[in-house]
Amino acid sequence: MSIPLPNLDDRNYPDLVEEAQSLIPIECPEWTDRNPSDTGIVLIELLAWLTEMTLYQVNQVGNRNYQTFLNLLKGSHWDLPSNLVDPDEIEAAIHAETHQTILKLRRRYRAITIEDFEGLILQDWSKSHLIKRVKVLEQRNLESTDKQAEFPGHISLVIVPDNQQVKSEKITELNQNLKTWLTPRTLLTTRLHIVPPNYVEFKIAADLYLEDGADRYTVETNAINAINTFYHPLNSSPDWDGKGWPFGRNIYVSEIYALLDKISGIDYVKNVKIYLPNQTNEDKSNTCITVEDYQLVSVIIDENSFTFKDRFGNEWQ
Repeated sequence: MSIPLPNLDDRNYPDLVEEAQSLIPIECPEWTDRNPSDTGIVLIELLAWLTEMTLYQVNQVGNRNYQTFLNLLKGSHWDLPSNLVDPDEIEAAIHAETHQTILKLRRRYRAITIEDFEGLILQDWSKSHLIKRVKVLEQRNLESTDKQAEFPGHISLVIVPDNQQVKSEKITELNQNLKTWLTPRTLLTTRLHIVPPNYVEFKIAADLYLEDGADRYTVETNAINAINTFYHPLNSSPDWDGKGWPFGRNIYVSEIYALLDKISGIDYVKNVKIYLPNQTNEDKSNTCITVEDYQLVSVIIDENSFTFKDRFGNEWQ
């Protein structure tokens, strides 16, 4: 809702006459004849009438005033088209230019808040179609060795590109181009860091007990697809609103139990394990793998990930 314009002076003719007459005893005590036929009273009424017209004009904003205001907002000179004569056409031209000027002023340019950075990168940058996700971390320097320490004035951006359009060897170049474009839009004291995503790789092991008549290979394909989709950094539909695994979300073994148990053909699931690639068998007892707030995850599934058994516990042949 627009702010109503103030009334600069709302006095009318009777108010002005009354105010002027109330000053007579103070300014001129010897003036005692205040009949309408008195010359002084006639002058007061005449001046009150002229003043009322002037006050009416004070509350009006003329076209030239609008033009001056627009020049101030635009930062450049703008003139009304000289071929316009009709008042309605002039007013329409002013309103159209005002509308365009306000839209331009409201367009995001400066990067100050997290929403500013995300909006500029994903919507306003000319190469925004090459970027799928952005994670903004305030007071962090992800290019340093201590990634969790606070660095006042530093902003770190984790950029997740579209892998189908950006090859791995081009990610550094893309980030550098983004930094060149974004730096003039940041505050003077901001130190900007743009880095690619850091992935926590982990493996899965699970015993899958199949229902009678289930096709082992169909179940295996569905299980692999479900796991890969659930932990995918970009295309995770129907999980995570299809926007990909959330930054910094820990990996829980309980979620894998629930995920595999919903797959058609699986009777029940046992012995689910999650572990890092360099862990030994003795260390594969994790119920949770910690993920930092700047990290995503990458699941590794191989021929040893799933063991298929029938409902009696025999190896599936």
